[in-house]
Amino acid sequence: MGTSKTRDYKEKRMKVLYIGHYKDGTGWGDAAKNNILALHSAGVEVVPRAISYSDSDSEPDQTIQELEKGSTKDCDICIQHTLPVNYVYDSNFKNIGYLATESSNFVDSQWSKNINMMDEIWVPSEYVKSSCIKSGVTVPIKIAPHCLDLSDYHLQNGSAQIEQLKGSFNFVFIGEFSERKNLKALLRAFHSEFHPKENVNLYIKSSGIEVQKLQDYCNSIKKGLKLRSNYKNDILVCGRIRKQDYNAILSQCHCFVMPSRGEGFCIPVLEALALGIPSLHTSGIAIEEFAVGDTVKSKREPCFGGMESLPNLYTARSHWREIDIEDLQIKMRSAYLNGLPNELKEACKSQAEKYSHENIGKLFKEILNDE
Repeated sequence: MGTSKTRDYKEKRMKVLYIGHYKDGTGWGDAAKNNILALHSAGVEVVPRAISYSDSDSEPDQTIQELEKGSTKDCDICIQHTLPVNYVYDSNFKNIGYLATESSNFVDSQWSKNINMMDEIWVPSEYVKSSCIKSGVTVPIKIAPHCLDLSDYHLQNGSAQIEQLKGSFNFVFIGEFSERKNLKALLRAFHSEFHPKENVNLYIKSSGIEVQKLQDYCNSIKKGLKLRSNYKNDILVCGRIRKQDYNAILSQCHCFVMPSRGEGFCIPVLEALALGIPSLHTSGIAIEEFAVGDTVKSKREPCFGGMESLPNLYTARSHWREIDIEDLQIKMRSAYLNGLPNELKEACKSQAEKYSHENIGKLFKEILNDE
């Protein structure tokens, strides 16, 4: 994210209708919620209206509930934070689509046709911008990164801790259980590199799978290594947990590892930064645009196996990055040996500050004032 330049324009009056899935209770929904709160923090009059892609909605926070009471009358801008197939053009507004995607292109979908109906498109990273251009998007594309309420990332007394994580060096992975996230590569690297007697753990927080099924999956990967009869147990948590517990457990960790084949941004990495935790991550994806830590070598490969996504995404006509497992082992070993120096923790927190509601809200407002 570049630094904001001084502008000599006169700010325009604006009232924003924000249509999004902020009640879904998912990471994607949290991104929409934080965008709304960032706009509000910058003094933009924003009126949220929810749609849903999930079976059950969660209750939004008090600020958004208050903003929902606003009238859509006189809104002159409409931000549609939905799937592009749901974009609708309305000549009463400036129409902005918000899009994140995780592969090199989406040429097998009809997304570009829908996106090109809009007046402009917002994306969270250069990685997504490149994907849009390669897919035939011709409308203006603006970089509008994800953000966080950094006040959430302070430990509260009595918050949850995991006993096994105390007194050891802990790697952490947070993400849904999907082919794109490439948890298999992380399991292979960790259990190939570290002996069970070493004082190191792997904590996995996942969704979209039950704990027993995830345990069986982890065991099958370890069995496939054929290195020993017994391996260190992975520490597994599945499903949603309270925010304060989520942050307290994450704060017990020392290095975030994301071996993903493709990311349009990756909010859990940003959350780790807010708690002073650096990351190891696949080269060539959006994480390296904002993360503190180290990139791991990767190579470009056609997408394969992303069956949990929409049928016309992640096809073999688009590409992902395949992480180099041996280089991941080397980088994990180095992180373990070096620990987490205070200066690195502070660098992480300083970087996270750039993605606060206040800073990103100012950027959003600046983009909205651009002609």
